[in-house]
Amino acid sequence: MDGLIKLLKSVKKATGIDSVAYSQDGTVLFRSADMPSTDFSFSRNEKEITQDGRVTVLPLKCGATVVLSGADEVYKNYAVLIRAASEGSLAEPKKELALSEKLKLYLTGELDAEQTRALTEKYSGTFDSYVLTLVTDSVQKLGELKNFLETMRERGDLIIPFDEKSVAYIKKCGEDDEYQSANDFAFTLYDNIKEELRVNFVINVGGTVHSFSDLAGYFKRCALAYEFGQMLTPNEKVYSYKEFIMIKMLSDIPLESLSKYLDTLLDRDSSEILDDPELMNTAEEFLKNSLNISETSRSMYMHRNTLIYRLDKIEKATGLNLRHFNDAVAFRLLTVLNKLVKNKSNGEKYGL
Repeated sequence: MDGLIKLLKSVKKATGIDSVAYSQDGTVLFRSADMPSTDFSFSRNEKEITQDGRVTVLPLKCGATVVLSGADEVYKNYAVLIRAASEGSLAEPKKELALSEKLKLYLTGELDAEQTRALTEKYSGTFDSYVLTLVTDSVQKLGELKNFLETMRERGDLIIPFDEKSVAYIKKCGEDDEYQSANDFAFTLYDNIKEELRVNFVINVGGTVHSFSDLAGYFKRCALAYEFGQMLTPNEKVYSYKEFIMIKMLSDIPLESLSKYLDTLLDRDSSEILDDPELMNTAEEFLKNSLNISETSRSMYMHRNTLIYRLDKIEKATGLNLRHFNDAVAFRLLTVLNKLVKNKSNGEKYGL
């Protein structure tokens, strides 16, 4: 309340008007020398300036109440001026945020309307960009990731730290870009970082945004890609939202209906396969390698016959031959339904 006291002293000096200021609990904060010591009776709940024939009562937003020693039109005008001056001087100055902080608040929907308008105007032109987030497991490692991204930053790129484990990277792109897609860039970025840093991390791909006003939506896609990626393929290093569109659609279906769909796909021994980490990992790698036996055995350092044996075992239990595209799609649907039903049964919800 020091600002209010200083203001009332300056009013006394400039105009000769006496005043007394009360806190919310009625404590006298300030009384000019010639102001009567009698406490005036007034309602501190009033919001408007009031006069009772002797004094002018001025409630302020800060909770204080000022009483002026007169009650004509002149005193009311001074009360208006004191309110304007006090509420301007007592208000906390709005802290100017750094651009990265503004962008963070914008992406999370927490930036106020005025600053949102200013930010939208700033990026009102063409905004073709890849939208990615990088998530790691420690503050120190996140610092290393941010420093690496800074070395790659080009004009128009945005690097937006979010918390102790994640940072958003908005990479400017165009027709002459050397990358075919946001996914292509993400895999290249991942390989480049792994060559330089000993950091465990994943990259989430929201896609290619073409307007700044759509950026927040693409950021949410990154979050959803990470959520579903961790649920379905936790060993992968790049998660793309587009790969999980089907999963997002299924996640919107009520649990009861999902359970029915799952029952139609489950053969007698399917559950045993779904609970076998070794077989499930083999199936995931086979799907990842586009149903190619040679590529899968090479990536898993597994003999070709061992891989075929495991695929045959999966087929015998589920009735699905993963070497055939349609059966592979059905198997993917089966695994997705199984995990969604388990997670929904545990009360988990999915965003977006």
